[in-house]
Amino acid sequence: MAGKQDKETAKAAAAERRVERKARRGQIFEAFKMQRRDDKLLVPLMAGAVIGTAAVAYVIGLFLKSQWLLLPLGVVLGALLAVIIFGRRVQRSVYTKAEGQPGAAGWALDQMRGRWTVTQAVAGTTQLDAVHRVIGRPGVVLVAEGVPHRVKGLLAQEK
Repeated sequence: MAGKQDKETAKAAAAERRVERKARRGQIFEAFKMQRRDDKLLVPLMAGAVIGTAAVAYVIGLFLKSQWLLLPLGVVLGALLAVIIFGRRVQRSVYTKAEGQPGAAGWALDQMRGRWTVTQAVAGTTQLDAVHRVIGRPGVVLVAEGVPHRVKGLLAQEK
């Protein structure tokens, strides 16, 4: 009886993972479409990365007399480079769009990697100035967002 339940649980978990992967692929494709619309150099740069890396691997393979062995490696490395280019350009675009928006500093703090605990808007004003508290291994960091002469008082109060 326990074996049957384990199989059913495993099937349900596998189905859930498939749905999550499909949703993730859809999000990546939507991000690609949006970025391609805004950034006309994205596709040529990505294609150039794949073709250029494959060509370099092929030329190196010519000297080593194993060009057909290194060509697939070059294509895979080029695809990896294209994905890195895509990610960096999307990230730059997102941060550029968020710049100057109220709450952008809190959002950017939430995107930080590592073990940081972010408490957004621990102090604020009606003009949307805010102080965010970030706690991590180095200690407590206060991040102010807004007009400097208005947030000085907020920072002093939070200290």
